Amino acid sequence: MDPQKLQAKNVIISQWNLVNQLKTTLSKFTNEKTVENALNQEFTKFLQRIQPTINGIDLTKYFNALSLPIFKNSEQISETTVAKNSVKEMKKVVPKWKENSVTTKESVASRTHQILDLLASAKSHQTILNRTEALNAHLNKYPEAKHFAVKSNAIPLLLKIKTGNANNDTISGAVNETLALLGYAGPVSGKGVRILSIDGGGVRGILVIEMLKKLEELTGKRISEMFDLICGVSTGAIIASLVGVKRYTLDEISEIYKNLSTQIFTQSALKGTSSLVWSHSYYDTARWEKLLQEQIGNQTLISTARSSHCPRLCVLSAVVNQSRLSAYVFRNYSLPCRVQSQYLGSHKHLIWEAVRASAAAPTYFEEFKLENMLHQDGGILFNNPTAVAIHEARLLWPEAPIQCVLSFGTGRTIPLPVDPNTQKAVRNSSWKSKFYAIIESATDTEGVHTMLSDLLPPSIYYRFNPYLTEMLDIAEIDPKKVEQLLRDAVMYLRRNEDKFHEAARVLLQEKSLSQKAIDWLSLQQEIRGFRRVPQTLLTA
Repeated sequence: MDPQKLQAKNVIISQWNLVNQLKTTLSKFTNEKTVENALNQEFTKFLQRIQPTINGIDLTKYFNALSLPIFKNSEQISETTVAKNSVKEMKKVVPKWKENSVTTKESVASRTHQILDLLASAKSHQTILNRTEALNAHLNKYPEAKHFAVKSNAIPLLLKIKTGNANNDTISGAVNETLALLGYAGPVSGKGVRILSIDGGGVRGILVIEMLKKLEELTGKRISEMFDLICGVSTGAIIASLVGVKRYTLDEISEIYKNLSTQIFTQSALKGTSSLVWSHSYYDTARWEKLLQEQIGNQTLISTARSSHCPRLCVLSAVVNQSRLSAYVFRNYSLPCRVQSQYLGSHKHLIWEAVRASAAAPTYFEEFKLENMLHQDGGILFNNPTAVAIHEARLLWPEAPIQCVLSFGTGRTIPLPVDPNTQKAVRNSSWKSKFYAIIESATDTEGVHTMLSDLLPPSIYYRFNPYLTEMLDIAEIDPKKVEQLLRDAVMYLRRNEDKFHEAARVLLQEKSLSQKAIDWLSLQQEIRGFRRVPQTLLTA
């Protein structure tokens, strides 16, 4: 940049920040508009005294853009001049030449404070909505702005706006997304945190759908209404997104499953084999992606936070192009400031991308590339994602007790007894047998179950994983075998009727009046910028 331009810009910004700080400080001691107006006039005179052009470029319009939205009362500006969308509102906050210069820590902080000041001064519903959307766009573009916003008491401001506009679904939705971006989770609706975890397993996900139907039948509630956090991997990711975000009925999801399986896994062996050689995928990956987009849509993960009916959602994949195989968590929320998960992850991706990455089973579908990462099926690392779900829930609600954890598997078989006469044959098995044994061990789900059953009380942790007549391949579509799978599910439901009733009873436990009173008190304190009442008091 030309030295003259740079010098002029720095002078303008420094004066701008100085006057703005004076205005903020003086406003703490007086409500008189004369002081603010005087500052506006003096700053305008300063802008008029300095050179209005640099190398023939007229800077007057930039000066006006700097002074107008910061110092004038926003309600004195007519509604026709208020931005009709978040992009126009952002242009009001920062002029175009400064828009491209928001790269440093200081400039991001300054811009964050400006947007919050505008939001705090907004009165009309349209203005509040526009400026909330502007804040969302800013937080999405500059993740580092999250820290500055939280430090500037953005959360109390947003809670106050949400409380004051409780009947306006559009504003409440926009504020919900902002709070999610800032890592605010709020109190859970039940007695404690309720977690749902769903394993991977391809078409065997039909088992999970049948078991979830039983749960809805016993509780009289939708799955999305009963859980605070839903976590899934591979086929579990598909179910989690359809039931939690899209809010399809379980009957609708069952039909979607059948249609997807038929369209994807019906393919000639010759075509599949040739495809496997060239693209490392047996089935048509492009077709799979198209079907996912049709069923799930192109909504971003974080935007689902706008719905008050949508639980927190996390979907797992495995990143395979780094020095070490690592799990990746696709979230529809952001973690609180200074809180770090054990796993890589982001809320910026589309929902269908999260599902596609989580269900990229090796040899079945191609790896999925997002930015500089290659994703494969999350079942490679966590085919039972329950432990990850608990970890994420603890980060979101660190002081809330766990009310219940329901973990759903996609079937298992009874281990065959070892014949001593075949021991030698096992030791001399083929490389193919050894390979499949390694895969089976890596995707085992019962190891996590054993650990959690030792750590969590039986009144909190429930694992449902039916024994199967035959362990089906994840791409099995033989109608007779699928029918047998459903018969196995019915038999399992009958044998575990009491266990399902107990899980339903725990899920339906509601908050006591004292808990609700503490939640209300916590909200009032947070609106005023005080720390939330510790949730540990709820169990005292």
